[in-house]
Amino acid sequence: MCTFSAYNHYDWDDYRKEAKVIEKILEQILNFSAEHPDLAVNITTVFRWIFVALAAYILLVAIVSLLSTRATPEIWGYYLIDGGGNYPITHWENVIGRSRSADINVPLAPMSHNHALLIRRDEDKWMIRDLGSKNGTLVNGYKLDPEKRYLISPGDVIETGGIKATITPPSLEETRNNRYMRRLDKEPVAPWKILLAITVFQMMTIVQLVLSMGSEMTAQALLSIVLLCAVMWAYVMFFHAMGSRGFEMEMIAFFLSTINLAVTASSDPGSCMKEFIALMIGLALLIFMVFYMRDLGRTKKIKNTLIVLSVILLLINLIFGTAKYGATNWIKVGSISLQPSEIVKLAFILIGAGALEELYDKKNTLIYAVFSLFCLGCLAMMSDFGTALIFFATYLVVSFLRSGDFSRFVLTGVAAGAMGLIVLKFKPYIASRFDAWGHVWEPQFMDDLGYQQTRTMSFGAGGGLLGLGAGNGSLKYVGASNTDLVFGFVMEEWGFIIAVLLVLCIATLSIFAVMHIVAGRSTFYTILACSAATMFLVQTMLNVFGAIDLFPLTGVTFPFVSTGGTSLMTSWAMLAYFKAADMRRNAGLSLGRED
Repeated sequence: MCTFSAYNHYDWDDYRKEAKVIEKILEQILNFSAEHPDLAVNITTVFRWIFVALAAYILLVAIVSLLSTRATPEIWGYYLIDGGGNYPITHWENVIGRSRSADINVPLAPMSHNHALLIRRDEDKWMIRDLGSKNGTLVNGYKLDPEKRYLISPGDVIETGGIKATITPPSLEETRNNRYMRRLDKEPVAPWKILLAITVFQMMTIVQLVLSMGSEMTAQALLSIVLLCAVMWAYVMFFHAMGSRGFEMEMIAFFLSTINLAVTASSDPGSCMKEFIALMIGLALLIFMVFYMRDLGRTKKIKNTLIVLSVILLLINLIFGTAKYGATNWIKVGSISLQPSEIVKLAFILIGAGALEELYDKKNTLIYAVFSLFCLGCLAMMSDFGTALIFFATYLVVSFLRSGDFSRFVLTGVAAGAMGLIVLKFKPYIASRFDAWGHVWEPQFMDDLGYQQTRTMSFGAGGGLLGLGAGNGSLKYVGASNTDLVFGFVMEEWGFIIAVLLVLCIATLSIFAVMHIVAGRSTFYTILACSAATMFLVQTMLNVFGAIDLFPLTGVTFPFVSTGGTSLMTSWAMLAYFKAADMRRNAGLSLGRED
């Protein structure tokens, strides 16, 4: 206990010293601004041009590197069919069948669409399981039970619908060539120039906030940006020393988080340190989750525990939740407000993902469907229509990735549409949002249900391409401006160009997830990344389109950018799903130097 108390005392003393330094710098800048008002205006004008140039540079370098450095698929063996046909095995998990979506596509009539499942084990061992095929699967003449899985070795004769095949390992020369080709993969761009550019962006943000807001700006708000800069450098330097090289995703997240702190400093300076603490918790979760998910077996075992915890969280929210902007999706614990549905997002993705063997298990599919229905039902009862849409879109993507059946995808969508109409009938608040959709400029809505959107569009348009400058906007005086309407907030103070770049950041992460499906070793990690991408994309679309009346205002946040500790923490933690799927050489935190 003494050690803990001393440690806290030391940290608090350090914090006070840093705050005093910031206060002195703040006082000097304010004195300079008072003595040279014209020069201060000129500085902020120049800064707005530099902000756009820096933002474009940071994101261009990160995005180009992220989308141009791809992992070369590795060949783990060959599926050799008698009489011709040599299929390379490039995944740990492979479906054998005549379906075009099968990993080993054998377009012969006796073969079922999804006939059998072939999974690579350690030390060149393989596992096979029949998927309930019409003609069955035999190994060395022994017919397999569809309810069981069997270990096999290269050279064993696999018979699927009368078609015989064997697994042959790659030659030693080919193995060496695969490793050589992997070493030739283009490495991600070095992070130092981007880090420096973000640092300059952060320091200029501090200066502009002080010049624009004057005495309204607090030392605590400015300190949060300084601490973010320090954490950013420490994170990259530590993992770079450990052998990691791919930091583009984190650079994008650090840039978006800088905008978050700038928005918070402009609208609610007293909340900046809370935002920073939430970011630190999210960053810690990111690191923990990436390393934890390295062990696929261990990760799969935690899914049942996550289901139970998610159910408990949502039930607590239903019983003790407080209403905010029409939705009862908040829990207050003292002075702290939490949004349980944001935390459940992380579990929802992990529970939905699965290795191929699990995906073809009807029991697992049923469990996920029931869990999804429970989550959607709870969100509907909370009147949290926006989050329900995000969960449902993610469920559709996971279901499609699980089955590859587009007809099932359509049927599920139609059923959900019918359920949505029922919800609208019994939830007047949600129905009223749809009534105002597309009509916010009409007199009966302009100063009522359309108040937030009309102001967002008016003030956002007033920012032009470069914005009015940090702290100079008027939208911050409108309710939920720094959360649900943050896209308009950024447009007004930072300009249309930077607002569009923020959307491009989220789109880039989503494109990256889809691009790396080919090189993904396990379906589990692929579904994780694609599900996270779906959540980010749908959430961003609902936030942006809702703010400008292209969609009903649903009250969801913009990932990383909107003020709100739970949302920021979850966004950082969800980045782990993208990192876990990153198979580029030396790119992943959990993959070390040469995995």
